[in-house]
Amino acid sequence: MDYPLCKRCDLEPVAITNRLRLFELDSAVMEVRGHEFQASVVAPNIGALADRFYSSLSRFEQFDRVADDPAASARMRARQKRYLEGLGVNFRTRDYFEERLRIGAVHQHSGVPQSLYQCTFQGLQSLLIEHIPSFIRDDQTTFEAMVHFILKITALDMSLAVESYCSARVSDLKQSLANELDRNGRLSKLAETDWLTKLHNRSYARRRLAAALEKVKYVGGPLCVIMADLDHFKAINDGCGHLVGDEVLQIAASRMASAARTNDEICRYGGDEFLCILENTGITDGEEVAERMRARINGDTLQSGDRQFELTLSLGLAEAGEYDTLDELINRADSALYAAKRAGRDRVLIAPGPCLRAAKTASGKPEAG
Repeated sequence: MDYPLCKRCDLEPVAITNRLRLFELDSAVMEVRGHEFQASVVAPNIGALADRFYSSLSRFEQFDRVADDPAASARMRARQKRYLEGLGVNFRTRDYFEERLRIGAVHQHSGVPQSLYQCTFQGLQSLLIEHIPSFIRDDQTTFEAMVHFILKITALDMSLAVESYCSARVSDLKQSLANELDRNGRLSKLAETDWLTKLHNRSYARRRLAAALEKVKYVGGPLCVIMADLDHFKAINDGCGHLVGDEVLQIAASRMASAARTNDEICRYGGDEFLCILENTGITDGEEVAERMRARINGDTLQSGDRQFELTLSLGLAEAGEYDTLDELINRADSALYAAKRAGRDRVLIAPGPCLRAAKTASGKPEAG
C-alpha cells in the first residue's frame, strides 16, 4: 500500500540541510562516517541485528498479532533488514527523507501506538552500539565518534518517522471527522425531509418561515405563503386505498414543485396539505405562482393502475405584515384556503391583510391619536 508522505515536512534542499544541521549531520565527514558505520557495524551483523530487533518487539503485546501470522512476520523481518541496509547511507538525499517519512505512516496505519514506536528507536540504538566491532572500540576517540553518529542518525530517523506518524494520525482524525459530519448531515436531512414526497416536512417549514419573517422584520421586503390542499383526497384514500393515496400525494408534490420558482420552498405540512414559502414575493407575484400550481395539478388526468383521477387543488394565499407572527400568517393563509374550499374548490383565494396594530412609543405605550 502506498501511504501519503507527511504534508507538513518540507523536502526542499534547504529544508533538508537545515534538518541535518539540527542533528549535526550536515558535514561531509558525517557522510563518510555513515559509510563506515554500514561497513563495520551493520553489514557484518545484518541478520543478527534484524533478529534481535524483532525479538525485542515480541515483548510487546501489540505485536502479538504479527508474530502469530507467519506471512506478516516475514514481511516485517524483510522491512527491518531493508531499513538497516539503508540506515546512515545517503542520508543527505530527498529519497532518504521520503523513505523515513513513509515508515512512520506505515506504522501509524498498522495501529502501532506512538509511545511504543518511539521506544523501539531506543532499543535499536542500544543494539547498534552493542555491535560496534572491537577494532573500533579499542580506539576511544573513534569509538565515541561512532556512538555519536549512531545516536544522531537514529534521532534523525525518529524525528522524521514520528512527524509522519503524527501527520498520518491527524489526517485519519480529519477523515473520521469529515465522515461523522457527513453522517450527521445526512441524518439531519432525513430528520427534516418527508419520507413520502421527498419535500421538506412541517418542522423544517416552520423553521424556514420563522427565519423569513425575521428577515422581513429587520431587513424588509415582501413575503407570501400559500396553504394548499388536495380536493376530495379523503375519497381517493378511502375508496382506492392508502397505496394509491400515497402515489397521488407523490404526483401532486412533483407537479407543485415543477410549477414553483427556483427559490420557492414547498413543504408537506401534513396529510394532503402543503405550505409554500415565497420569499421576496408580493401578493401579485404570489397569486401568479399559486395559479400556476393549481393549473399544473389539474392539467393532466392522473393514472394509477387501471384508475383515472381528475385531481384539483385549493389554495389560500397570504402576504406577511410587519408584525405578523408565524402562527398568525399561517392561520390567515389557512383561512383563505378553507374559504376556497367553501367557494367550490379548485381555486386560489387571497387572505385579507393583517390587522393593523397601534405603533408603540419607546415606553411601550400606544401613541396618542
